[in-house]
Amino acid sequence: MNLLSDLQNLTFLRPIWLLALPLLALVWWGLRQRATAERPVMPQVAPHLLEALTLGRADAERTGPALIVLGSAALMAIAAAGPAFRPEPSPFVTETAPLIIALDLSPGMANGDVPPSRLERAKQKIGDLIALRAGGKIGLIAYAGSAHLVMPPTEDPTVLQSFLEGLSPGVMPRVGQRPSEAMRLATSLLKAEDQAGTVLFVTDGVDPADIPDFPTDGPARVALVVAPDGGGAELDRWARAADVATVAVSVDDSDLRAVNRAISSRLARAEAKDGKLQDDGWLLAIPAALLLLSWFRRGTTLHWAILACAVMLPPEARAGPLADLFWTPDQQGARDYAAHHYPEAAEHFTDPMWKAAALIRAGKYTEAAALLEPIQNHDAQFNRGVALVHGRDYQGAVAAFTSAVALDPSDREAQENLDLAKRIIAYLDENRDAEDPQADSKDNAADGTVEDLQGDKGRKMRITGETGLSEDAAEQWMKQVQTKPADFLKSRFAVEAAQRAARTGGGSP
Repeated sequence: MNLLSDLQNLTFLRPIWLLALPLLALVWWGLRQRATAERPVMPQVAPHLLEALTLGRADAERTGPALIVLGSAALMAIAAAGPAFRPEPSPFVTETAPLIIALDLSPGMANGDVPPSRLERAKQKIGDLIALRAGGKIGLIAYAGSAHLVMPPTEDPTVLQSFLEGLSPGVMPRVGQRPSEAMRLATSLLKAEDQAGTVLFVTDGVDPADIPDFPTDGPARVALVVAPDGGGAELDRWARAADVATVAVSVDDSDLRAVNRAISSRLARAEAKDGKLQDDGWLLAIPAALLLLSWFRRGTTLHWAILACAVMLPPEARAGPLADLFWTPDQQGARDYAAHHYPEAAEHFTDPMWKAAALIRAGKYTEAAALLEPIQNHDAQFNRGVALVHGRDYQGAVAAFTSAVALDPSDREAQENLDLAKRIIAYLDENRDAEDPQADSKDNAADGTVEDLQGDKGRKMRITGETGLSEDAAEQWMKQVQTKPADFLKSRFAVEAAQRAARTGGGSP
C-alpha cells in the first residue's frame, strides 16, 4: 500500500542515462533484421515445414546471447539513471527521534530460560540500545496488567538507567500482559514531541485477550522479543494485527542493529530530508545479474570477464579503485555506515551532513561540529549543537542552538536544547563554585558557604523529568535519594492504579 503510493512519485535522478534505451532498441532491431535476412530461402518447402526443419533458430531469435546482453544492459541503464520514489531519511533520524521503551514486567519475564533471565536480558539490551544511540530523547514505561510511566522522554539516560535496574514484576500493582495500555500511554507522551517517534516493546509475549484492544493507529511500533520460542503464535498474531515489527533477541548486537533498522525505516517517511528522494537503482542490479548468469555455459567467453571482475572486487568494496568504478563515494560511505564502519564511512562521504553523522557515531564530536559550522542552515546548526553537547562543549552548543533558533524561530526543540545547554552551564558553574569555597573570597566569610558544605549538608537539588541535566547532576541527585528505586516505583504505581480504579469505578487493583 505504501509502496504503491510512493511509486506515484517515481522520478530519475540522472535521466541522461535513459538515452541509452533507444540506442539499445536500435541495436536489437538491427540484429533482428540481420537474423531475418539470414533465414534460408526455400520456396519449394512449405513455410511451416521449413520452420520445423530449421532447428533452434526460433529459440535463438527469442533468447539468443545478444538479446540477453541487451536486456541486461537496458536494466543497467535504468539503474544508472537513478530511479527514486522513496523519501531519503535524514542521517540523524534514528539517533534523534524520540523513543519510548515499554518494558514488559509480567511474571513470565522472570523465567530463566534466557540466561540470566528474560527480564535481566531485556534490561541489558535496553542499556546497550541507549548506548548505541547518539542522541535523542528516550522515555521508559513499565507495564503488566496496567501501564505506568517510569521516566518521561529525556536526553539524559543516566537517571533512566538507575530506575531501570529497580524494575521487577513485584513493583507492578496488577498482574497481566497488556501492551495496549502501554501503547496508549506512549502515544500520549509522543504527541507532546515535535518530532515523530517510535514505541519499542521489550516483551516475551502478549495476552490474547488484549489483541483486540491494541490501537491500530498512532506512532510506529517495534518489538524486541526476549523468549526462546519467539513469543509463540499469539505474539505473531498480535504483530500482524497491530503492524508491529518484531525482532528476536540474540546473544550479540545483531538484534539491536535490526531494531535500529526497523525504527529508521518506519520513521523515514515522516522525517524525510528536505523532500529528497533515495536512489534505488541498485535494486535493478539483481535482475541484471540473473540475466548475465545465462552466459555461464560452454562456448561463451564473456562470462570469464564477469568472473574476473567478481574475483577482483573486494568483499565489501569499501575502498580501492575498482570500487570507485561501481559506487560513488557517498554510496560507499552509505555501505560502511550501514555496516557500522563509521570511521571508514566518514572518510568516504562527501555529503557534509552524512559525513557529520558518521563522525558522531565514531565519537569524533569536535570534527563533526567543525564540519557543520560553515553550513548556515537550521538542520546543520541543530546537529552541530548535538555534536557539541556530546563533546561536552556546552558553550559552543549554546552558540550552535542559538543559530538554529535564529534560522527557524518556530523550532521548539532547538529552543529547548538551547535552554538545556544554558542550564548545564549554570549548574556546572554553580557546582564549581561550591566545590571551591575560596573562589569568591570577598563574600565567602559572609555567606557561610564553607560551613554549609561540611559533611553531607550540601544544598539539595530537585531534578524533574524535564530537567535533563548533565551526568554530574543526575549522579548528585541519585545520591540524595534515600529510598530504593524499586520501593519508590512500587508505591507510586500502586497509587496510580488506585486512582485510575477510582476514576473508572473499577474498585481496588
